[in-house]
Order: sequence, then C-alpha cells, then structure tokens
Amino acid sequence: MATLYVRDLSEEALTELKIRAARNRQSLQAYARTLLEQEAATPSLEDVLERIRERATARLSTAEVLRDIDEGRRHE
Repeated sequence: MATLYVRDLSEEALTELKIRAARNRQSLQAYARTLLEQEAATPSLEDVLERIRERATARLSTAEVLRDIDEGRRHE
C-alpha cells in the first residue's frame, strides 16, 4: 500500500471532509481512501470518448449483429 500526504488543504475543505466522513461513520482516512479509489476507478472523459469512437467506427458483420441481438434476448 502506498502512502499519500496532502498539503495545503484549506481548513474549510478539511472540516467538510471530516463532517462527511462522520456522517458515513468512517474515519477521515477511510473516507478519503474511498473517494480516491472511486475516482481512480472512474474512466476519464478521454477514455470514454475513445471507446465511443471505436464503437462508432466498428464494422460488424450481419452474423455478429444477429448474435448480439440473440444474446440480448436471452438476458431479458
């Protein structure tokens, strides 16, 4: 596990984070870790746009389209 230090955080921000952590029944450390892990797991806008571009330019065969439709029906 890595250690991260945050410097020059405003008192207002620190107070708000402590309040939010307490509301969630977490320590400030646990709350901050959760926020950072969620942020790291969220794809960046650039990644999302790249996936959209890839899908928009993908050429699927008729058989692939029909297979995907059939799979979708099976999951309903």
